Amino acid sequence: DGEFHDIIYTMPNLWIIFTTGLLTGGVTCMAVQGGLLASALAPMKEKTLGTISFLVSKLVAYTILGFLLGWLGSRIQLSLVGQGIMQLAVAVYMLGVAGALLEVHPFFRYFIIQPPRWLTRRVRQESKSGSLFAPAILGAATVFIPCGTTQAMMALAIGVGRPVWGAAILATFVLGTSPVFLGLGLVMAKFGQRIM
Repeated sequence: DGEFHDIIYTMPNLWIIFTTGLLTGGVTCMAVQGGLLASALAPMKEKTLGTISFLVSKLVAYTILGFLLGWLGSRIQLSLVGQGIMQLAVAVYMLGVAGALLEVHPFFRYFIIQPPRWLTRRVRQESKSGSLFAPAILGAATVFIPCGTTQAMMALAIGVGRPVWGAAILATFVLGTSPVFLGLGLVMAKFGQRIM
């Protein structure tokens, strides 16, 4: 009973994570990943279906990633002091990402992890294929091109040290970002290539 109480009260609030995805993550992720969705949808006739495919595969990929990051955090056997240091490091990283997103100082850009250029080029090439599966592939591939807010959530998933909670954190965050991406897909479905 005491252990269950500790687990419940030390886990992050999923409503706050969802709201972060909705208010902040959607905008920052759209800046990084929105072009992929737009270019994948441009040659498609079924833009709404492509958008849903993108979002579902993104949700599945991030849920799996969250589970793995939570598992990784659980494998790192730390003392009570070590756990405190890990949580402090996660907090510093999240503040650093916030500083980068708000452009507080050029120093904070070092907190944003950039994917290799070859991977970015490959993902952009796939986005232009026009295949029905292209949006699904790109949705899953966004785990390799995370925005700054997503990176902070990934650090939180490691810091929580529980696979199920890691999966819940990233899944909830991605669900929060989804309305912005869905909105882009619906606008493209309505106006087609005129917005490109």
